[in-house]
Amino acid sequence: MERSADDKQVGARARALFGSIGARLCGSAWTPLAGKAALGALGFLALAFVGSGAAAEWMPRRVGAYLGPPATSASAAAPVPAAVADAGAAADAGAAADAGAHAEAEAAAGADAGAVADAGAPIAAVTADGRVILNLATEEDLRKLPGIGATKAKAILALRAKLGRFKRPEDLLRVKGLGRKSLARLRPKLLIDPP
Repeated sequence: MERSADDKQVGARARALFGSIGARLCGSAWTPLAGKAALGALGFLALAFVGSGAAAEWMPRRVGAYLGPPATSASAAAPVPAAVADAGAAADAGAAADAGAHAEAEAAAGADAGAVADAGAPIAAVTADGRVILNLATEEDLRKLPGIGATKAKAILALRAKLGRFKRPEDLLRVKGLGRKSLARLRPKLLIDPP
């Protein structure tokens, strides 16, 4: 397939035009500054993409598995001195031996009846210390939290139904009327799943 003379002429003009533009750009004092500005804009776009959480969709699940919710219990947040940890490890070893002997005694005594009774018992949505388990709570349970009325409790339940289950306390920020201050006030009184 041969090109016509007009096509060759247009191609030659386009090459000459782009060649002169390229020569002007390379010779311009503004080229380095424009290049740096373009790279900066690309960097901001990349940070916005990562910050939006959309990049997490492309990551393998095991990479983000260590990024769990912050500790909600006082014992998990408090550091343990080394001497106490060593003493606790020795006590745990003795307790494990006692627990093994106790488990064998229960098995011999017929623990199957106890297992059936435990399996049929519903799990309470409020713990003994008054914390509410978000993934099990009813509207009544949620209304026991400070600043949560009927409307917000229904909104929380609707969000839970939409998400399937809450994965972290920050999921509550998607409920209209719950902000960071409210979440900070609620966090000590919340659990995501049963302990």
